[in-house]
This record gives sequence, structure tokens and C-alpha cells, in this order.
Amino acid sequence: MPIFKKDKKQKISSSKSEDNPLQLINNCEIGEGTKIWNFVNLYECEIGSNSMVGCFCEIQKGVKIGDRTRIQSHSFICDLVEIGNDCFVGHGVMFINDVYPPQPDRSEWKSTVVEDGVSIGSNATILPVRIGRNAIIGAGAVVTKDVPEGAVVAGNPASFLRYHNGSKGE
Repeated sequence: MPIFKKDKKQKISSSKSEDNPLQLINNCEIGEGTKIWNFVNLYECEIGSNSMVGCFCEIQKGVKIGDRTRIQSHSFICDLVEIGNDCFVGHGVMFINDVYPPQPDRSEWKSTVVEDGVSIGSNATILPVRIGRNAIIGAGAVVTKDVPEGAVVAGNPASFLRYHNGSKGE
């Protein structure tokens, strides 16, 4: 059972308290019906309605997550990431907003956009890219380039495998 469930959209300035020491939620907007499990850190992010954030996740400042999107446990979503509606982010997915060498200057960081309906397999690593609608990212993939709408990609580095049924290019 989730430790935190929103019944209506609300801005939360801070939720860490004696009643709930297992979460740290600071200055977030969380939509109606969204469930947030224990052991999460959420900082100045927006999460849509009827979404879910699994345990041991960190979602940083400026992240926007759409409606009906599921973020599974142990995932890390850094600043400058936008995830659309009806997406699935598997266990242990890592988003990265800077490229080698790491840049302490935020103006050097790059954004990532995950469009609606995308499914990202467990332990994938997503560099600053755009992932098109309804794309599928295989488990363990390292995504270094933009992914077209409806594409299936996998591997390290991720490479195009095919378009899935009902998608553009099929």
C-alpha cells in the first residue's frame, strides 16, 4: 500500500515529518490519484494525475511527469527531464543530463524529452535525447541518440530494431 496518495492536485511544500520519515517531498505539485511509495526523494517536480512513483526513486528539480505514468523502484530522474502521459519507466532506469566530462555549470546540461506512451525497460540509461511517442526501449539499453516515434531500440549503445505493430513505419 502506498504511503502517500493524492486525492486532488496539490502543491506540497514539504512532507518530511515525524508522521512520515520515509519520504522527502519538497515543493512538488502532485496530481489527483497519484501514489508515491516509501523511501523516495522528490524535489521541486511536477507529477500528473493517476501516476505512480515506486520506492527508492529520486526525482529532481524541474522534472515534469505526465498523467497515468508509472515510475518503478530505484529509478533516478534528473533535472531537465520531461516525461509524457501514459509512460512506463522500469526498475532502475537512470536519466543523465550532462555528457562527458560532467559539467558543474547547469547551463551546459542538456534536456531529455520522453513523449507520450513510451515504455522504458529496467536498467536502461537515458542520455539527453528525445524519445518519440509509443517507442519501446529495451531493458539495459544505453540510449545515446534520439529515438523515432514507434521504434523499438535495445543494446549498448541502443540501436534500432524495428517499428512495433500499429506504429509509424509498420
